[in-house]
Amino acid sequence: MTTEATVGGAPDLTGKVAVVTGAGRGIGRAIATGLAQCGADVVIVARTESELEQTAALIEKLGRRCAPLPADLTEANACADVVNRAADVLGVPEILVNNVGAAVFRPVWEYTAEELDWHYCVNYRAMHLCSRAALTHMIPRGRGTIVNIASSSGKKPYAHQGPYCAMKAAVIALSKVMALELREHGIRVHVLCPGAVDTAMADAVHPERDRTGWMQPEDVAQVALDLLALPPHLTVDEVVMRRYLAEPM
Repeated sequence: MTTEATVGGAPDLTGKVAVVTGAGRGIGRAIATGLAQCGADVVIVARTESELEQTAALIEKLGRRCAPLPADLTEANACADVVNRAADVLGVPEILVNNVGAAVFRPVWEYTAEELDWHYCVNYRAMHLCSRAALTHMIPRGRGTIVNIASSSGKKPYAHQGPYCAMKAAVIALSKVMALELREHGIRVHVLCPGAVDTAMADAVHPERDRTGWMQPEDVAQVALDLLALPPHLTVDEVVMRRYLAEPM
C-alpha cells in the first residue's frame, strides 16, 4: 500500500508526480497547487490553454515542475494519451486526481440524447479511462493513489440535475469497486463528495444565489491532501463535505 510521510500534518510528496484533470480553475487548480506546495511535480489537464497557463505559473512559482497538457477528456483517446504523455514528460504518476466534470441543469424530459452522452463522457467515462491508463503504470510498481472528485449530487437528488446526479453516483460506486480490486496492488482509491463550492460552475448555474458561507476550492484541496497524508495501515473510502449550515447527508 502506498505510504506518504507527513511534514507538519501535510503529506510530503517530494519527488512524486501527480496528474490532475480539470485543473484550469476552481477545485482542480486548488488541488494542483496544493500538491505542488507539498513537493509534487504536477501534470495539469484541461481544455482551455490560457487557464492551464495560469495554473502552471502558480505551480512553477512554488518551485515545482509543471506540465500543462490541453485536452478534451470527452474524447476517449485523449484520456490515455494525457496520462502516458505525463509519464514521458515528468515521470510515472503516483497520484491521479480525477476532477474533470461539468453539467447542464434542466428537467429530465428536456435533455437531448447528445446531452446525456456528454454528461456520461465528461463526468464518468473520463474518470474511468484516465484511471485505467494510470493503473498501467501504478500496478507494476505496486503503489499509487487515485482521488476521484464526485459530488453531493451523487448522494442525494437535486431537481434539474438528473444526469449529473446519476453520473456522480456512478463515480462513487466505481471508486469503491476500484478500492476493492486495487488493494492487493498497493493502490488506494478515495472518492470525495463536496456539496456547494464557490466556483465558476456555481456562478454559471446559480447566479442568483447568495454564496455566503459556501465552501471554497481550497477547502476541497485541503481534504484531498489530508487523504494523501493517511498512514499506510488505514484508508478512507468516501468523504462527504458540506458547508456548515447545510443539512447533513
